[in-house]
Amino acid sequence: MAAKAARPRPRRRFGQHFLVDPSAVRRIVAAMGSLGTAPVVEIGPGRGVLTAPLLQALGHLIAIEIDRDLAADLGRRFSGTSLTLVEADVLDVALESLAGEPVRLVGNLPYNVSKPIADKIVRERAFVAGAVLMFQREVAERLTAKPGRRAFGPLTVLVGEAFQVDRLFDLGPAAFRPAPAVSSTVTRWTPRADAFSSAPEEGLRAALRAGFAYRRRTLRNNVDPLLLERAGIDGGLRAEALPPEAWRRLARLW
Repeated sequence: MAAKAARPRPRRRFGQHFLVDPSAVRRIVAAMGSLGTAPVVEIGPGRGVLTAPLLQALGHLIAIEIDRDLAADLGRRFSGTSLTLVEADVLDVALESLAGEPVRLVGNLPYNVSKPIADKIVRERAFVAGAVLMFQREVAERLTAKPGRRAFGPLTVLVGEAFQVDRLFDLGPAAFRPAPAVSSTVTRWTPRADAFSSAPEEGLRAALRAGFAYRRRTLRNNVDPLLLERAGIDGGLRAEALPPEAWRRLARLW
């Protein structure tokens, strides 16, 4: 009998920490059901712990994997199934090219690219029907932070304009192999029908870049005081103290 092929080892440069908690897998798959029936794209399937139950529940799945060894392993294991495997960096893949319609996203995101992926989802929101995504807990706190908190920042405002993000549950290091040094949080993203309807996206991005350029400075040191005055914003505040509606006012004047 042929020896069983060894599973590819985690690669630090890809920030790989593989989920091994069966209960968490079940909860993630169940959470996908609340986001409709659009095609599902798994980001970073890794060793396939989510891939197998998702395929069983959905019948068809698209998976994007950057690691060529993991992609080859997945290709062998799921040969003959309805898995469509894309070997690529998700940051280089246009979401509209995957299914020809908006998709639901799911995945245990690598810590080192989770914020760029979140930004990509905002930019390509027209092709996102919803998502259930796992982040480092610190990033999840940024996504859902309230004004006045240190975690509140540009990502909070931009993601919040496009999606309602809910924190579903936390997972400790023991839920992964190898165990990370931090905890993780599973989030659910529900699209907002009125995304960026009250402020232009690029104006909002520009205002946030300027306002948060030097977080320890007050707004009048980062942004033209005349713009702040026209927007009715106290220039003595720091950027994290400004609620989303104030950023929208500033973006409309930018």
